[in-house]
Amino acid sequence: MTERSEDLLMIAGAVRRPLELVQRSGPLGPLLRLADPEPGADHATVHARDGLFRASVPLAALTAASLEGGRLRVPGAPTRCWEVKDVVRIELTHGPRPDSVEARRPPAAD
Repeated sequence: MTERSEDLLMIAGAVRRPLELVQRSGPLGPLLRLADPEPGADHATVHARDGLFRASVPLAALTAASLEGGRLRVPGAPTRCWEVKDVVRIELTHGPRPDSVEARRPPAAD
């Protein structure tokens, strides 16, 4: 049976070994270590399948996290925005990136 590309989890960005996995459940720490983050990579942007939602999470928190049926679970997360549903891509970065919630906020009134 061939897996559909939308059923895959990609771990890419600031890593030495990008990964494409069929698994979208389980602890993330071992997978992140396998991807071998570049020196200085300290965050990851977690992308939902719909392309509309993303959250930038410190790498230290993400290594303690897990995926449960494609949903990100981060112990002690300071915000529910980190609970990204239907995760398909984890992009390691040097520094944080904008979250989708911030990106969609209307400009401040003058």
